[in-house]
Amino acid sequence: MSTKSGADGFDDLVTSTLPSLVSEATAGGGRLYRSVMARVELPLLRHALELCGGNQLKAAKLLGINRNTLRKRLRLLGLLPGAAPNGAKAGSAARPA
Repeated sequence: MSTKSGADGFDDLVTSTLPSLVSEATAGGGRLYRSVMARVELPLLRHALELCGGNQLKAAKLLGINRNTLRKRLRLLGLLPGAAPNGAKAGSAARPA
């Protein structure tokens, strides 16, 4: 039984999955990049946070992005605790001045 390195396994996963994602996106009128990212980003961010025990700074470093960028994406995807879905800052009225 042969074992594959993480990179080879990832390449195989992408190679086997990407054609169906592309087909779905092009059938929906294009916007391939946005369509694929919409399907991949949420589980990717969730998994990175799980791996880092919820520590956003560590998750951002793991992902190779700035912590503020991670927080923005989490907020937009509704993954931040107490994040308001309409874009308003949750808890802003409860914060002391």
